[in-house]
Amino acid sequence: MPSAMEPRKALKTRRSRDSRLARLESFGRPSPRPGSTSASRLDWIDAARGLAIVAVVLLHVSIGHYYALPQAESWVVPRWDRINQVVSVIRMPLLFVVSGMLAAGKIKRGFLGGNAILSIVTNYYLYLVWLAVYGFLFVVSGPVVVPFQPARVEDFFIQIVQPRTPLWFVFGLAGYTLVFTALRRVPSGVILAATAAITVWSGMTWTVESPLWTRIFLYVFYFAVGVHAKRVIVREARSWWYLLVSGVLTVAFFQTLGLVTLMTPRPLAFGDSVVSLLLQLAASVFGITASAQLCRWKPWSAVATWIGRRTLGIYVMHVPVIVAVHFAVELGPLAVVEQLTARSLWFDLLYPVGLTAFVIVVCVWIEKLLGMVRLGHLFRLPSRYRRRLYRR
Repeated sequence: MPSAMEPRKALKTRRSRDSRLARLESFGRPSPRPGSTSASRLDWIDAARGLAIVAVVLLHVSIGHYYALPQAESWVVPRWDRINQVVSVIRMPLLFVVSGMLAAGKIKRGFLGGNAILSIVTNYYLYLVWLAVYGFLFVVSGPVVVPFQPARVEDFFIQIVQPRTPLWFVFGLAGYTLVFTALRRVPSGVILAATAAITVWSGMTWTVESPLWTRIFLYVFYFAVGVHAKRVIVREARSWWYLLVSGVLTVAFFQTLGLVTLMTPRPLAFGDSVVSLLLQLAASVFGITASAQLCRWKPWSAVATWIGRRTLGIYVMHVPVIVAVHFAVELGPLAVVEQLTARSLWFDLLYPVGLTAFVIVVCVWIEKLLGMVRLGHLFRLPSRYRRRLYRR
C-alpha cells in the first residue's frame, strides 16, 4: 500500500511546486495571500504597476490604431497626443521603479542564493517567444501600420540582441537583473550615481525618435532607484508629505523644462537632461505615493491591483491585440468604428480610453484561455526548466 501511494504523493508534491513557480512571474513576485501582513503594502505596489501598464497600452492604442482613424474634430488627435506626451514623464519611469522594487529581493540574494537566474532566463525566453509572435504579425500585417515595423528580415534577427519593438522592456528587465545582481555588493550610492550619469548621458545622446533599445540606457536609473531605495519607498509611500512634495516638484520641473524640450527631436543639453531625470524621478514618487493613498479606496484598489497582478500577459500581448483590432476596423468587421469617430465627437473623445480597457481585458482573457489549452509556455518558462533553476 505505501508503495502504491508514493508516486501519487510525489506527483502531488511536484504539482504544488509547479504552482508556486507559476506564481513567480518574471515581472515580479507572487501576490500575497489574503490576510497576510504584507497584503496592504503589496496592494499599492501592484496598483502603481497597473497604472503604468494602462499608460503604456493607451500610448500604443493611440499610435498603433487611433491616430489613423478619421476624426470628428481636427483638434481631438492633437489633444490625445498631448496627453500621451505629458504622461511620458511618469509612464516608463514608474514602471521601472516598481519593477526594481519587485526584483530587489532576488537581486540582493545573488545568483545562487535566490531566483535571479530564473528571472533572467524567463524574461529573455519571453522576449524571444514574443519577438517571434511580433515577427509573424508583421508578415501578415502588410500595409497596416503597427508599432512594430522592421524593414527587412535582417532587422528582425538583429533584435535578438538589439530590441526595436515594445518588447524592449522585457529585454531590459533581463539585462538589468543580470547586471544589478552581478554588482549587488557595490555600495548603493555608487550604483545610483553611476546609473544617474548613464541616464543623463543617454538624454544628451539620443532623442524620442531614437531606436527603442536606447531606452534601456535611458531608464536604468529608475530601476536602480527601485532596487536600492525600496526600503525608503515602502516606509514613506503612504506619507501625505511625500505626496505633496513630489507633486509640487513634478509640476515645477515640468514647467522649467517644458513639453517642447521634452519632445524635441534633438538631444538634450546637459542641464535639461539633469532636469528631465529629476522630473521623472519626482513623477515616479508622486505616482507611487498617489497609488498608496488611492488604494485606501476599495474600488480603486480592486481594479488597479487586478491589472497590476496581470502585467506580464498584458504587456507582451497588447500590441498583437491592437493589431487585430486595427485589422478588424480596416477590413470590415468593425468598420463602424471609423464611421463613429468621423461622426460622433463623444465617441471620438472616449474611444482611446474604451479601447484601452477592452485591450487589457482581452489580454487577460486570452492568457487564461491559452493556459487552459496548454499553451502556457507562451507566458512562462517550461516547468522542467523552472524546476531546475528555482531556488527556495
